[in-house]
Amino acid sequence: MKVKKIGLRNLKTALAVALAIFLSQLLNLRSPFFAGIAAITAMQSSVSESFSSGVDRMLSTILGGIIALLFSLVAPENPFFIGLGIVIIIYVCNLFGWKQSVQLSGMVFLSIILNYKEGSRVDYAFYRTVDTLFGLVIGTLINYFVLPPNLENKMVESVDKMYYQVKNIVGAIIWKEEGVELESLRKDLVIIEEDYGLLKKEVKLNLYKSDTFHNLETIFDLLENIYSNISVLYSIDKHPNIDEENKKSLEKLFGKELPVSNDENKDEMDLIYNYHLKNIIGNLNRIDSLLVVIE
Repeated sequence: MKVKKIGLRNLKTALAVALAIFLSQLLNLRSPFFAGIAAITAMQSSVSESFSSGVDRMLSTILGGIIALLFSLVAPENPFFIGLGIVIIIYVCNLFGWKQSVQLSGMVFLSIILNYKEGSRVDYAFYRTVDTLFGLVIGTLINYFVLPPNLENKMVESVDKMYYQVKNIVGAIIWKEEGVELESLRKDLVIIEEDYGLLKKEVKLNLYKSDTFHNLETIFDLLENIYSNISVLYSIDKHPNIDEENKKSLEKLFGKELPVSNDENKDEMDLIYNYHLKNIIGNLNRIDSLLVVIE
């Protein structure tokens, strides 16, 4: 079995938990356990995710505490009311889009309603909620200040890889090679779009240079445009006549000669084909120049 190295996120999570528990003990908080659990849930793959999910988890934690307090006043440790409380928590979390926070909210609810001390329900609910919120803050801050995930580098690598992938697909279409699949290209575009969305949030936190982000944003738009144009070329069954301008551009781009076209039999389909082909070549050249700038 191949031994994998310990990942940075692994170490940061451990640091967040250790620090949350240490500070909880130092500040004499009631339950370092909940602070540690919350610190784990706050450690996300990006800083923006830590912030957004942190807010959601804080709100859902307060929700779990309030519902537990209300239900413990009516029927503490009653299985029916506990089940009803869980139903309400899941419903409200889904209603407000806190789907990733359901477990934490439910855990806070159960800890309060099952472990409260008679005569101090409010105090118990308050401190359980505070301990959890404390852990969330520690985990989020650790992810922000200690070697935050570099989504920019990941995005650059993704678009660089896709550039060559698109280029190979264009070459396969032009030279009528087998095995051209646009579905995999579409899936990769979706993945890049997700990374782009995260990176956009990270830029708002001033974690990356805005000029690099704008170049990546331009590349992403160009890739989307290329995909649309490739789809048109892919749908054309006949072997078109490639005009002289596109022929020279393709030979320069791929470093090999194209077969001579029969210019005498050009039709409307050839004009459509060359129009979209010209757009693809132009966009590929623009991406190439932008990658040189940002790498």
